[in-house]
Amino acid sequence: MGGTGVVAVVARDNPLREAVAAVGEGVGCHYRLRAEQGLTVETLDSLGLIKPIRQRIPTCDDHPCPLRDGCRFARVFAEGAGGRTGGRSGKKFRLAPTGRALLDDETVLRQLGAAVAASPLPRRILAALAEAGGTLTVFALNTALLEASLGALLAHGDAGQAGFTRGDLAAGLTLLDALGLLASDGRRVTLAEDAGPAVAAPPP
Repeated sequence: MGGTGVVAVVARDNPLREAVAAVGEGVGCHYRLRAEQGLTVETLDSLGLIKPIRQRIPTCDDHPCPLRDGCRFARVFAEGAGGRTGGRSGKKFRLAPTGRALLDDETVLRQLGAAVAASPLPRRILAALAEAGGTLTVFALNTALLEASLGALLAHGDAGQAGFTRGDLAAGLTLLDALGLLASDGRRVTLAEDAGPAVAAPPP
């Protein structure tokens, strides 16, 4: 991914901004994104930061990437790989206008944080941390969320919005960390001091 063409101030230790800055005016890749920032194409797309490429997908030789020489996924994007786009479609992307704006506009970052905090699983994560006094181990957080999911299942026959997978939880923690709403070292999760407004309203 090339980083030229975009002049911006990028906050350190912010995976969202680092991911956007790495793309610049070039092409981004799901596999580099996952390796370097712990994020996914689906996450950035859901936030409106990128435009996944689904046709005429660039090969890895078509754009700069520091991981290319040793990347086991490069063959997935090789010219004519498999004769179809299966496994490649949507795995590379370009920045959307919101993604470019994220680089140097703090308002965009705050708006993203508010939108994410209002969605079901992040709301439950933040509420569980607040109820526990601000800090939980990842195991304890997972247990608290599972208990809520089981309660919804027993009460309604369906976990509904309380349902989640381990992958959902990992992605949610990475995203909330990137937005500054919590801090996680992989073992413990701590609610950010200024996350109060995000957990003011408990999840339904």
